[in-house]
Amino acid sequence: MKQRFRKLAAIDIVFLGFKLVVVEYAFGVLGSIALGVFVLLRSHSKAQFAIGLYLICLGINYLPMFVYAASIASKQNARAELGDELFEERRAMSRYRRMSLLLLVPLILPVCAIIGSVRGARGLKQG
Repeated sequence: MKQRFRKLAAIDIVFLGFKLVVVEYAFGVLGSIALGVFVLLRSHSKAQFAIGLYLICLGINYLPMFVYAASIASKQNARAELGDELFEERRAMSRYRRMSLLLLVPLILPVCAIIGSVRGARGLKQG
């Protein structure tokens, strides 16, 4: 799953440009967390508290995306990351745009990263 999100960052870089994507993801991290903290500090109900927590979790989701984008670093590297998937641009864009909706699920990226690490560790022990 980690590789899919890395490719999502790569396809964003190919179509939107490196600088815009890095700014987008940085704002996703900092803006969401800051807004979430603000909402938490001002919350007077359980619903407001839940919204604040959701925004913080959303910001945490964007942190790995920011790291992936920063590690890719250029359109050329992004194209190499995607490989043959760019031959059908519309299909690739459609696939990864649908996947980008998963970023709205709280903590999905950290959970996927942990699961991937556990599976990788098990594979190393068995191998």
